[in-house]
Amino acid sequence: MNQRRSLNFNTEDDVIADVRKLRSGYTQAGRWNLPQVCWHLNVGVHNRMKAGPFAPNTPEQDARKAQFQQVLATGRLPDGIVAPEGMVPPPDAGDSAIDALIASLQTFKTFPGPIPPHRIFGQLNDADARKLNLIHCAHHLSYLSPVSAGS
Repeated sequence: MNQRRSLNFNTEDDVIADVRKLRSGYTQAGRWNLPQVCWHLNVGVHNRMKAGPFAPNTPEQDARKAQFQQVLATGRLPDGIVAPEGMVPPPDAGDSAIDALIASLQTFKTFPGPIPPHRIFGQLNDADARKLNLIHCAHHLSYLSPVSAGS
């Protein structure tokens, strides 16, 4: 099995550039291919743009504040988080999922907010919610490595 990449994205444009590069060819170190990763990430980006009102944090979400600070500090999601059923990509996700993610990231760049609470970490300020979205993208895209044209 191939190695994961170490990735950190600073902007949605960084994610888009990486996805476009991967579209030209990649090796896979995880279970999901590029269209499946993009399908999953696109659902996540759409969830970040849902309209309120929003419920207050649960006690479980409040208890995860230290874990969330660790995610921000390291730029890494903890291992073992299971995607909820509605975010597991279909096996036949196609290239349209790649285009859909790029379009959603373009929209998210100018999304005025508020950003809905995260299912695990609850309500976050705008900057932290956007950073978490970039960390989520880096987590999944790190399982795919671009293949250079000369390979």
